[in-house]
Amino acid sequence: MLRLTMDASECAHFFGALGCRIIQTESCFWYNPEPFLFKSLPIHRLVEPSTAEIARVMMLGPAVAVRYPRTADKPGPQGGMYICRDRNYDITSLSANVRSRTRRGLARCRIEQIDFGYLARHGHALTEETTLRQMGKKLSTTQADWERFCENAKKTRDFEAWGAFVEEKLATFLVGMLVEDCYYIHLQKSASALLKYYPNNAILFSVIKAKIACPEVGYISNGPKALAVGEGLEYYKTSMGFVIEPVTEHVVFNPLLKPLLMWKGEELASKLAKRYPENLFWRRAAKALNFAKTGEVAEHDSEYQGPDRHDSPEHHLGETDPQASAAIR
Repeated sequence: MLRLTMDASECAHFFGALGCRIIQTESCFWYNPEPFLFKSLPIHRLVEPSTAEIARVMMLGPAVAVRYPRTADKPGPQGGMYICRDRNYDITSLSANVRSRTRRGLARCRIEQIDFGYLARHGHALTEETTLRQMGKKLSTTQADWERFCENAKKTRDFEAWGAFVEEKLATFLVGMLVEDCYYIHLQKSASALLKYYPNNAILFSVIKAKIACPEVGYISNGPKALAVGEGLEYYKTSMGFVIEPVTEHVVFNPLLKPLLMWKGEELASKLAKRYPENLFWRRAAKALNFAKTGEVAEHDSEYQGPDRHDSPEHHLGETDPQASAAIR
């Protein structure tokens, strides 16, 4: 008999403890990773909320927009989930050109589970380095915020932390969570000076191989492909053995604000997306507004190939950090 794992209510409680507003409806929970934007929880579950549920979130949020994943046959911008279901996952599951890097990483790094007390003391510095390296700006969250995250993760079942060490230095850490039967890659951050030892490849490979062998894990998710994606991010994840399973990313705008958003919103978001290509929010906003207005996904959206970030609950779920040029967050 399979053991019980974290359920949707426990997942919602975790994000609520981090400061997100949580709303429960019949089909799922909702949280606000950004002001006035609500997304469904658990993030791996495909949902079909009723009109009444959407209205409830709009009113109680309050929300400018809600977003949730649906099955791929539904209308809307086509996205995908990076999924691994391969029970025989091994080095041969990787693309040929990353196997050597992963082997070198495994040879040079020690991979082990670490406790959240250790991560609270040593993880924030890697988070700062990752944000500066990938986004060119300082991290907005503080050491106290990070300690609160670690403390809540420590108290929530089926959260775990892994570390890749070069000698005795923490080179990369990964936080994963098992919600229902989905093991979700929640955070992955790394030290810039130690990237040459390929700790990201080593830790991701090791965690996938270990967790996919667990009977309670149905599959492993490395996040949604989302409404806009950088080629570097997609290459990294698929080369490490993930397959893109298609979904529809559905966005519903508040009907009281939709006329205003439709008037100039898409034009403004598109201009900001081109001016700030490193900011994935504006690319996604432009794509969602275009679809809401025309019912079609703009062809030019596929031309964006700049930095991308891991689209999970944005303020609390971080990025995988590939050696490739993709910046995730």
